[in-house]
Amino acid sequence: SSGINAECPLRPGALQASLLPQPQQLLSLGLSYQETWSADFKTAPLLPVPVTLHITNCYNTSLTVMVTANTTAGRPAPPKDTLPFMWSGVVRHKIEIPDHVTRSVNLTAVFSTPGVYNINQLSVCVARDTGPLPQLLDSTSLLRVDAL
Repeated sequence: SSGINAECPLRPGALQASLLPQPQQLLSLGLSYQETWSADFKTAPLLPVPVTLHITNCYNTSLTVMVTANTTAGRPAPPKDTLPFMWSGVVRHKIEIPDHVTRSVNLTAVFSTPGVYNINQLSVCVARDTGPLPQLLDSTSLLRVDAL
């Protein structure tokens, strides 16, 4: 399964400059999941796959974090293909994370066809009085679904 990335301290510049005048990465984010699945879509048209988002607060104070699993189409590899997947169950979470603590959010991705998908389709923001501060998962997170 995919490794957990829980690196601290802050990594200035992790956000794209167009998002914020002074980017700040306050969280370390990582996904864990089984990378390869097989399914018989003739007998079961949907394949639910558990995915865990690990969030580490790298800041020196407690943070309120909002997670949204985007329900738009996924971006499989290669990029020229477009195979949709969706998130199921609770797709929005609001959690308090004390300083230098890791919390996990359990999600379910649902697939209806074989392919290779980038499941990094999550929005993670830190709540602030001046508005949400987006945080980025740094890498592509590929998951392969094979037909039986």
